Amino acid sequence: MSSAKDIYNIADNHAQTVQVCIDRLHQLRANEQLEQLAQRLHKLATEAAPRDDDKNKRHSGASLT
Repeated sequence: MSSAKDIYNIADNHAQTVQVCIDRLHQLRANEQLEQLAQRLHKLATEAAPRDDDKNKRHSGASLT
């Protein structure tokens, strides 16, 4: 099974790829695609934010893995 750090590293690599795509879309002035991507990324950011129960586990010393 993959550790949280391994999964984070995969996501980070993909985030770098997304950044390159965003830069290229800006160069192309592809505003419609940028807006769609911004909406999707906003939803992902909301999902990625720690939940209150996750924060409580961290503060109490419980493991997340």
